[in-house]
Amino acid sequence: MLSYRKLAMRVLGRPLHTEGIDSPRPASQRAAALVLTAAMLTTLAAPAFADIWHIENGDITISAGESGNNVTQNNNTTYGDTNTIITNQNKDKASSHTVTIETNDKNDKVEVTLKDVNIDTSSRNKAAVSVTGSGNTTIKLDGDNALKSDTYRSGIYGSGSGSLTISGGENDSLTAQGGSGANGISSSGSLTISGGTVTANGDDGGRGISSSGSVTISGGSTVTANGGSGTISGGDGIWSGGVVTISGGSTVTANGGNGGSLVGGDGIRSGGGLTVSDGTVTAKGGNGDSKDGYGGDGIRSGGVVTISGNTVNAAGGYGGKVGGYGICSFDRVAISGGTVEAAGGNGSTGGGSGIYSSVIDLSGSLELTAKAGSPTGKALLQNGRELDLDTIKDKLGPGAKVTTTDANGETKQVSIPRPVEPEEPVIPEESSSSSDGGSATPSAPVSPLPGLTVTDRDGQRISYTSTQSGNTLTVCVGRLTASFRISLAALRQLRAEGIETITFQTILCSTTLSVDELLAMGGEDAEAVLTHRFTDSSLTVG
Repeated sequence: MLSYRKLAMRVLGRPLHTEGIDSPRPASQRAAALVLTAAMLTTLAAPAFADIWHIENGDITISAGESGNNVTQNNNTTYGDTNTIITNQNKDKASSHTVTIETNDKNDKVEVTLKDVNIDTSSRNKAAVSVTGSGNTTIKLDGDNALKSDTYRSGIYGSGSGSLTISGGENDSLTAQGGSGANGISSSGSLTISGGTVTANGDDGGRGISSSGSVTISGGSTVTANGGSGTISGGDGIWSGGVVTISGGSTVTANGGNGGSLVGGDGIRSGGGLTVSDGTVTAKGGNGDSKDGYGGDGIRSGGVVTISGNTVNAAGGYGGKVGGYGICSFDRVAISGGTVEAAGGNGSTGGGSGIYSSVIDLSGSLELTAKAGSPTGKALLQNGRELDLDTIKDKLGPGAKVTTTDANGETKQVSIPRPVEPEEPVIPEESSSSSDGGSATPSAPVSPLPGLTVTDRDGQRISYTSTQSGNTLTVCVGRLTASFRISLAALRQLRAEGIETITFQTILCSTTLSVDELLAMGGEDAEAVLTHRFTDSSLTVG
């Protein structure tokens, strides 16, 4: 921009800094200056655009600009790129050039699309993709992408405190391979994977996915995270210093790498807790192969482990000495739904527990299978003791089932039957005559108490039983959903006969009503309707 200004001033025949008034210049000079000035202004006002950048042409650096990304390649910078797409001219041949994304300010936002990118920097001592700064970076996937880095360099290396988001569609994928001793994907801030298929492989003890902040997997993502095997310790499949959240129907497979003299890696390890609300999770600890090694845990958390839906399979690895835990929390394990399998790993001297925690909270309609590792593991180890299944019955919902298998193979189970709504009774049609030639009577149930009926969920009358004990009339029906109906005129008659309260009972619900209170709610022609729907009840009078 300065060169345009200098050239224009020279054509005008005046220095850049003038004092006083200069004499007029010839018209030809003034015209030339105007042309150059217009060219300068046109260049400055050029609109932002989108471009495709080929990684084979050189290293690429992207930073946040005022109206888009600033993209630099081969010392040439383009400003205002609103849709930065990086690709390979030939995706079957890897390039050794790198991509660097800079978000220096916390308010910076950079979005970059990787389209069929193939980068291998294993010969350059660099990460294939580096993310720096405190701002927000989004990497969008288009097609199939492969990133491989050099020793101690992650496939994607986020060194700043900002957030990193990787997103894609159903047919988009990314494979990130760390170099020896490095992680597949690293983030010093938070990491979010939303959509697409992402595979992250650590190498030689490196983690598959590593984040100092939270890890969120959502949007139907398919994520595979493999920790690398190591001569001392194996790498974790997923490691997070914060909370790990899996939702949105995502599928996550996390495998800890095998270890040597120390311990196998954990499938999922979090410092702040783990929440699975809607997803399929398979987490397996790596093996400790030596005689003194320990198996890794399937899931290991410093915070609360909460599972409320779908499927979780967590298995501890084999230990040359002691096997790993299926699920381990140093806070609390709360399972309220879904299908969960937790198996401790076997060891030569000690087995891992299926679930280990200070508090094991089991409730709702869960299906849990917990298996102890041989020879000394426990199926459900709560605060140093095997959890007594009899103590959890009251918290389990319909259809719940908890099965435990100890280190000797003995099985115990507690289950709550799932109520089944009875089929509606079949009422034969009226016929003009019975089989013996006599007149037939309708077989529809008739209320034995005048003015009182019970109906099903479709409003059809159904039979019931009634009993009287003292001043209480009890009406029972074997349904999950049913309505008790009685006119206030009939209630007055019952009150005159000494009935003070009426109890209506269905399979999962019981409600007791005061006759006097019901009579005070309506007039002579009013009807009271009490409806039960599973465990809920509602009353209307009118």
